[in-house]
Amino acid sequence: MPGGPAHPAALTLLRWSVAEWLDNEPVWRRLLARSNADALFLSWEWQTLWWECFGGALSATPDIMAFHRGSELVGIAPFYRRRVVRRGLVPARSVQLIGLSWRDSGPMISEYLDVVAVTEETDAVRSACAQVLLQDRAWTEWVIGFTAASMEWSAAFSGLGARPRPYVRVVDGMMSYQADLSQGFAAYLRSLGQSARRSMWSLRRRLAAQGQVRFELVAPEQIDSGFNDLNRLHQLRWRRPAFTGSALQFHRRLAHRLASRGELALSRLRMGDEAVSVLYDIRKGARQYNISLGFNPAFSSKLSLGLVHFGYALEAAADSRIGIYDFLGGGGQRSDYKRHLSQAHSTLGCVQVLRGHLLPSLYRWHDRVP
Repeated sequence: MPGGPAHPAALTLLRWSVAEWLDNEPVWRRLLARSNADALFLSWEWQTLWWECFGGALSATPDIMAFHRGSELVGIAPFYRRRVVRRGLVPARSVQLIGLSWRDSGPMISEYLDVVAVTEETDAVRSACAQVLLQDRAWTEWVIGFTAASMEWSAAFSGLGARPRPYVRVVDGMMSYQADLSQGFAAYLRSLGQSARRSMWSLRRRLAAQGQVRFELVAPEQIDSGFNDLNRLHQLRWRRPAFTGSALQFHRRLAHRLASRGELALSRLRMGDEAVSVLYDIRKGARQYNISLGFNPAFSSKLSLGLVHFGYALEAAADSRIGIYDFLGGGGQRSDYKRHLSQAHSTLGCVQVLRGHLLPSLYRWHDRVP
């Protein structure tokens, strides 16, 4: 009708080459700033470094989808494709988001994976991804790994009414936990239960009675020695280093980049001259992410060095106007300490979409779905 509201232009797809992707850091950053996508795991440096460190070993092919509405870039979906074997015997042609190789113990796991899209366009971009890929017969498995939007991705597939209908599963659920520092460290401590508050705060005095305690942020020129200490201490507790091979290369390169922008919060807890605990954290805006922790479990049977170190780190974060400290997913060795130190949580899951002659039947049988 003349004078009526104009219909918005349809989303159009332009696939980027790796060279175009690597040359578009400013474009990616501007889009990320306009989105609700995670500021760390969907940052340009995390995504591109992950690809550089792990993509070749996976024999993967990038599939970077850029969606436009008219002339405006409104969303990017950083996928890749590779061949895998599921259930030990069934080959699959898999499409996954960069940042995760699902059910593969080699490459590092990223969390909060999703598209990077203008906030009000996010659902439309997810739906467009589903539509584009459902029209492509070259894959048999599509995985959106450790996302907080598993229900939204499931809905994106269900809303398209594809025939034959793919089998959609949401698996590998886990919780990530967040501490609220928005009102300051003292208010945060008051929100904790008595046991958690004692472990993080009151036992500082007991630790100090054993010698001089020093909490220090690692300087940029000491990053490599910081990772050496982290690996040494992680080995003592878990019988394996925190990072080796490509993962260590990834984190060292990332840490040096972040340190130049004041976003690295790698810290050591020292007793005298000895580093007895190391926390590897990253700051993005008002959010701080705990990536890894290593401490000497034999130092004392009367306190947890890791929890005391968390107390120092959260206090420093609050003093730096960090509003949320994100412990991320995964559990402790002996207790669910992240839950006890947090006021909020997010549910993460992996969405696996299956199609073809064999994979859907195999997984339906595995899940006992009629």
